[in-house]
Amino acid sequence: MSTSALDDASEELLALAFAALDHATGSLQETKGQQLTTFVLLDYADGRKLVRCRADTFERETEIAREQLRAAGPDCLRYALAHDGYFTVDQERHDAVIVQAWENDGTPGLQFAQRYATRRRKLRLTCETVGHPAFAGEVEALEPADA
Repeated sequence: MSTSALDDASEELLALAFAALDHATGSLQETKGQQLTTFVLLDYADGRKLVRCRADTFERETEIAREQLRAAGPDCLRYALAHDGYFTVDQERHDAVIVQAWENDGTPGLQFAQRYATRRRKLRLTCETVGHPAFAGEVEALEPADA
């Protein structure tokens, strides 16, 4: 997998992707590993907006997230989508937070994965990250958000 897309990514896009990873893993730690609610982070010139995409199914959460991305508008500089998922390392599937992040210019985005594990410690459940975030390649470009 080529890292040229990662090397060419703006500092702002990387900061947004890692902010989404941090928020997602923090949420999992607070809820002791309960399934993460899909969310989007939208970067504007005057700040960042978090939109949680709650629904009865993961598929519907993803649809809501995509609707939020399309509705972001041209003032949105970049956006990230975060959801619970899986990441395979050495042919072993792990629970992971998946983050996809794009500039609002129609170019391919970047995907990252952060593995996590839910463990029982004495009588309480904990959720901890495993290893470091991994660059998981480019993702298909999104059409720039409409007005």
